[in-house]
Amino acid sequence: MSTNREARTARICDTRRVTTPPQPNLRRIQRALLDWHARDGMRAPWRESGDPYQALVAAVMAQQTQISRVMPSYERFIDAFPTIEELAAASLGDVIRVWKGMGYNQRAVRLHRAARAIAADGWPRDAAALARIEGIGPFTAAIIASFAFNQPAACVDTNVVRVLSRFAGDDTLRGRRLQSLADALIPHDQPARWNQALMDYGARVCASRPRCGECVVSRWCLSRDRFTSRMPVGEPPAAPATRVAEDRTSYQPAPAAPRGPKPKFEETPRYFRGRIIDVLRELPPGGSTPFAGLVRSIASGAAPPSEMDVREWVAALEKAGLCVVKKGRIALPE
Repeated sequence: MSTNREARTARICDTRRVTTPPQPNLRRIQRALLDWHARDGMRAPWRESGDPYQALVAAVMAQQTQISRVMPSYERFIDAFPTIEELAAASLGDVIRVWKGMGYNQRAVRLHRAARAIAADGWPRDAAALARIEGIGPFTAAIIASFAFNQPAACVDTNVVRVLSRFAGDDTLRGRRLQSLADALIPHDQPARWNQALMDYGARVCASRPRCGECVVSRWCLSRDRFTSRMPVGEPPAAPATRVAEDRTSYQPAPAAPRGPKPKFEETPRYFRGRIIDVLRELPPGGSTPFAGLVRSIASGAAPPSEMDVREWVAALEKAGLCVVKKGRIALPE
């Protein structure tokens, strides 16, 4: 028993020793990735402005959504609510209306709650304090702290997990050890650009199928031999992924592999819950609809769902803060 525990402890210690590069190499790694980012990194208004509100909106929108979809929605949202004070003063119903097309509508609820808390108490400048605000998680807090306040808060999404675990030669690198490595690598004078560089690098170069031949830090990567040895002699370099695939955010957990036949999306509760919100969006402010009308409105071309199902979906939406039910009629929260 003790032998196994000692062996396990030794493996952890070995990993800790190899995951933090010596200081001279660390500076070279930082410079190589920052130079790559200056040439090939993604450009976006919330990355350049230094505005914490813009960073907050973009970070919430980018959860489970491709950047190619975020761009137009972000611009529309900022046009509607240019400042956090204006977002906080708006009704939740108006925020949900402007959120149209983004999906995962509860993100709009979380964003609105966070805006009201910040408008009331001001912006915390460090990630730990930001993460305590309802509607802001650790990743979004690190985005805001580094992008807007130049704080050395390491952003760890699934792209960054992939880059750092491969770099350290340890696919099991997670949790505190991963965060410790991320914290050790971040340059304190350029935390925003570094976070952006790592996220972009994991999406575009150190992707699910790594493009090791293009890697600017491969000489220090402890997984390089493992990946390059898998490539048959003469195999051409991997073709670049499409921009949409490259720009896919991935800091949410990957979905589990489906078991058995997968139902059509248009037959799932998630689809119908989204249709309910879409119908409510089309109502004038203060308008409502009865259950019977809602059942007809969300029918997807086949047999309409049962009223019992619709009531269950509406109850779930009401619990999430996305609608209200009064005297048998359903409306957006105002």
